[in-house]
Amino acid sequence: MMARGLERAIQPEEFSRDIYGIVSHPIMQEVYRFRHIIARAIREFLDGEGFVEFDPIMIGPVTDPGTRGAQEFRIPYYGREYRIMRSGILYKQLLATAMEEGKVYFFYPNLRHEPIDAGRTGRHLAEFVQVDLEVRGADHLEVMGIAERLLKHVIDEVRGYEDRLKRIWEFFGSERRELPDIRLPLKRMTHREAVELLMDHSRRDEVLRELERRFNVRRPRERLSFTAEIPWEWEWYLSKIQDQPFFIQDYPKGARGFYDREYPDRPGTLMDFDLLAPEGHGELSSGAAREYEASRVFARMMESGEDPGPYEWYLKFLRDHGKPTAGFGIGMERLVKYVCDLPSVHLARPAPKVPGVHTP
Repeated sequence: MMARGLERAIQPEEFSRDIYGIVSHPIMQEVYRFRHIIARAIREFLDGEGFVEFDPIMIGPVTDPGTRGAQEFRIPYYGREYRIMRSGILYKQLLATAMEEGKVYFFYPNLRHEPIDAGRTGRHLAEFVQVDLEVRGADHLEVMGIAERLLKHVIDEVRGYEDRLKRIWEFFGSERRELPDIRLPLKRMTHREAVELLMDHSRRDEVLRELERRFNVRRPRERLSFTAEIPWEWEWYLSKIQDQPFFIQDYPKGARGFYDREYPDRPGTLMDFDLLAPEGHGELSSGAAREYEASRVFARMMESGEDPGPYEWYLKFLRDHGKPTAGFGIGMERLVKYVCDLPSVHLARPAPKVPGVHTP
């Protein structure tokens, strides 16, 4: 009976009907234990690298503008309207600059009012945690090195529990038989190279039919662009045809917020990256070198239509103390999904908040 309940849990709506039956199932308890093991491995790695952990700042006059249509949650705060953080970008940039160590991280709870169609990608939650880190004096290439070594450390750590992982994989129908041997450095491709590869594959009718069926999108070939984010369905496809985690770097300026630094000698291209898992799991992490000159940040805000007023404290900090930093955030639930090879990211949380679904 419990097994039938867990099979239903692949549909997030089932958490409202029998949340205790789902979270108490032995397989789900194992998933939650692996989340704990992964978090412990991350802290072990970052502490060993000289990072300092901070408690997350949850509300403020402004949060980062985000991308891909995710809206803010707002709350009244003593006569003003404050935002619940969508990430820790602004504060971690501040702390990496201020701290003598120059390296900081958070286990940062994020709330994002994701668009309703994100709820069926199997990769989006309205409430989630990302490990958010920042390094003073670094650029995006240096923190890409940290990201790949962090991922390898986590995979090597959970390899000691592979027999327990196999029971999770088998239960959810995974075809995986062993953890990947992460080989560094990970493959890197530019955004342009990724789009060119996908445009080549978009000539195959069976690929287009699979994307239309799986993601309920029309004319996926026309959704590819050299000047925008890679659409979710194509990101899934690119991930599916890889056998190792990999990076996409150098996104076009319009794809990301004002905080991702533009190459000084390559206008329109950002010093940023995503780290993607293979097997269709998609994006694990997103990061960048930061814009740290107040005048450039202000100009980027004007370009993107962002009101600089609520960012007054941030712009003052950059004007008076801004220094080069770079960092990334890696989604805990997405990392658990990858390690456990779960069919959907909502299975990595005991009370998941999937866009458009009301659960406990």
